[in-house]
Amino acid sequence: MPFVLVALVLSVLPAHGQGGGPASVFVEPVQERSFAMRIEALGTLEPNEQVDLTLNAADRVRAIYFDDGDRVKQGKTLLSLAQREQAALVEAAEATLDEARRQQERLARLADQQAVSQSELDQANRNLDSAAAQLRAVQSRQRDRVLVAPFDGVLGFRMVSVGSYVQPGDVVARLIDDSEMNLDFSVPSTYLRTLAKGTAIEARTDDLPGEIFNGTVASIDNAIDPVTRSVRVRATLPNPDRVLISGMFVQVTLVADPRQALSVPEEAIQPVGPRTFVFVVEEEGGQLVARRKEVTLGLRQEGHVEVLSGLVAGESVITEGIIRVREGAAVEIRDQSMLLPKAVSGKNGSGGTAGSAASSGR
Repeated sequence: MPFVLVALVLSVLPAHGQGGGPASVFVEPVQERSFAMRIEALGTLEPNEQVDLTLNAADRVRAIYFDDGDRVKQGKTLLSLAQREQAALVEAAEATLDEARRQQERLARLADQQAVSQSELDQANRNLDSAAAQLRAVQSRQRDRVLVAPFDGVLGFRMVSVGSYVQPGDVVARLIDDSEMNLDFSVPSTYLRTLAKGTAIEARTDDLPGEIFNGTVASIDNAIDPVTRSVRVRATLPNPDRVLISGMFVQVTLVADPRQALSVPEEAIQPVGPRTFVFVVEEEGGQLVARRKEVTLGLRQEGHVEVLSGLVAGESVITEGIIRVREGAAVEIRDQSMLLPKAVSGKNGSGGTAGSAASSGR
């Protein structure tokens, strides 16, 4: 393909250079473009928060207040166990507390009249504190018999039914917070210096073809894997539409070290051994001449090359016709529009042919 392009350009350019005239060239200005190091990786989506819902008490399920796949808010009651025995214990603790409070108040009045000793009043205060603590304990055990959502999220399959007997640790359902997703992936440790918290990423998955999801690096692991020589990276992806699902396989593009830098087209580069040169057009003595300049290059991206040193913005770099150019030789800048196909005249176009065919048909 490069040989075809060169042949096309040579056929278009006039052969002024053969007789000592200026060589015809095409140029492009040196200008700034966006460059970034793009690191490719593969990863798997995980939810922002995930928990297996369990109870701390053992008894039969009295009521269930959710269905498979429900979205719930934090604090919503999901399930309750039988409460008769525990409710009776709470009532007994409340009655004991009321009695202890009345006894303490009575002895406090008598103590003001010096009718009872201070030790009796102190004992009444201890009884009141003990009764209050006992009530809090039985109320806590009662709350353990009711399951509530610890955060906003979506529920998975229900693992129990009304009337079933559950024990502490039995999974009732799984709750996932999918408002944003965590994406874990590994990158070679050689890129470690270019990684930072907040670095932008792009994610794609075959499960949702054509869609691109943008996120940022949230954290970088504190150790390098000694076997793969890679480091684990975790990024977060906002998921407002809830289309991303835990377990999805994702292709990741990490856009590291974004910057604006001078650039030239790839075809303007002339490598000579370990050094690299370009030809620029300068005006000298009223005519345009070609001057060779050594450049230091950086990234190659989308047909352009980052220029680290050797050029300044606005210089005209020769992109086509370089093989006809020598240092200090006169050049003539041609308009690149001459390479575009010319419009076909309406008289000689397909319309006339079609008309002739129609006429001959009649």
